[in-house]
Amino acid sequence: MAKKKKDKKAFRNIKQELLKKQYIAKKYHDPNRDFENPAWQFNLLDWDSQWGWRTIDTDKWQDILVKLGYFETRSWADIKSHTGSHTVFIADCPNPQVMQRLAEIKRDDLDELFSLRLSGKERVWGILDEHILKILWWDPNHEIWPSPKKHT
Repeated sequence: MAKKKKDKKAFRNIKQELLKKQYIAKKYHDPNRDFENPAWQFNLLDWDSQWGWRTIDTDKWQDILVKLGYFETRSWADIKSHTGSHTVFIADCPNPQVMQRLAEIKRDDLDELFSLRLSGKERVWGILDEHILKILWWDPNHEIWPSPKKHT
């Protein structure tokens, strides 16, 4: 009888330690998330800004969804290393309209955004939370975070 109680107590202690480690891994950036496949969340879409989704035609929607589907077959590490997709710190943003729009949609508490490069200029912007990109904006002309021109 005493052995069963001891085993249950040891199991409970191990379980608590595992749960604590899982919580810590989720609370802080887990570098292993880069080896997971991406997932998408669409409930934060900004429909009405200058980078809103409302004005996109059907063909472009289809093109975007096909590309997102393709990205689902790759890891975040692969996407970041081969597409130019990356995280940016909002405090460094050269476009004041970004901060203004984040305040309007009550997302001005964010520290960073993620830029998912779909083609030369086209970007999808969102919040990278673990392996899930919570999509905010469609940036067809690379206006949200313009790159400085080379040799100027």
